[in-house]
Amino acid sequence: MVQGWIVTDAATLDRLTVPDDETIVEVPAALLDHLAFDGLDGAVTNVVAPIVGVTPGGNYIIHGKQVTDTEALSQMSIPGHETCVQVEKSSIVALLTGG
Repeated sequence: MVQGWIVTDAATLDRLTVPDDETIVEVPAALLDHLAFDGLDGAVTNVVAPIVGVTPGGNYIIHGKQVTDTEALSQMSIPGHETCVQVEKSSIVALLTGG
């Protein structure tokens, strides 16, 4: 799961097709350094799906299934300006050097 800011930028939203059960979030690139805690080594060098954009400030726009599981959400602290997406581990591995 990736927790990030709800994307409200009209230009970003206009260029993406997001099904009803999916969403996009914006996260600082440095957040993905925490993948090492999940046993994933390497730096993000492949900007491919689930990353669907990079902001001028270097943040990643990540696309995934919107998390709606109430049990999972109850264990998280998600402010109103954020949401959470589910991304397959294999998709995350593809982002990494040697992925």
